[in-house]
Amino acid sequence: MTKPSSLPKPPPAQDDARRKRMTPAARAQHILDEAAAFFAERGLATSTRELAARLGVAQALIYRYFPSKRMLIDKVFETTFARLWDDDWTMLLANRAQPLEERVARLYVAYLERAGALSVRLFVRAGLEGADMARRYSVPLTEKLLRPMIGALRADSGLPDFDQAPMLRGERELAMALHGAVVFLGIRKHVYAMPMPDDLSDLVRLQVRVFLDGARRELARLHDGTAEDSLTVQQLDRRRQRRAPAPPDSTA
Repeated sequence: MTKPSSLPKPPPAQDDARRKRMTPAARAQHILDEAAAFFAERGLATSTRELAARLGVAQALIYRYFPSKRMLIDKVFETTFARLWDDDWTMLLANRAQPLEERVARLYVAYLERAGALSVRLFVRAGLEGADMARRYSVPLTEKLLRPMIGALRADSGLPDFDQAPMLRGERELAMALHGAVVFLGIRKHVYAMPMPDDLSDLVRLQVRVFLDGARRELARLHDGTAEDSLTVQQLDRRRQRRAPAPPDSTA
């Protein structure tokens, strides 16, 4: 079995004089960057003592910036997830001057380039080791990517927007099907070490074309009343919850 491709090795630990010149913000970021690569390579169960040895610092220095290993891991995943997203992609999906296929393909080509070996292997590690990162980032993923994708699909198909018709379970599953297919390209390349092109854009575009052909048909079924009941359940709309007025005070 072919071994997964190794993550880039970290640079040698900086000498004491240089470490003393680092600002607190730069030092915290340095620890985060090294911890992300370390956990992706070795797993989340490895100790902060081992991480400190890799950094060439005392273990106490890590805890000065991150009081517990749990807090360090949480921050690693928070920053890793944030780096996966570009706010311009929401505008890209909404720009109907371009064909939908081109918009979706451009987004996912860029997404996969941002993900890279470190992000893919880190999230796979978390899933295998029982961390709840997939559940924790389910809502941000829906808000930042899946919901805008569904909105673009609806507009392309002449269907009502979310103010008129809330998102359905089947719609989220449709968007998740494409997302999962694209992410799996990264898993095949960076985790399974399968023979894959250096440039995955043609494979992404293939996935997008296949997806859109079926998604348009299924979207029509979801909105014309012929889809299965389990698929037409309304998904929790957190945006509407935030906009909803507070209930009247029953004690008034």
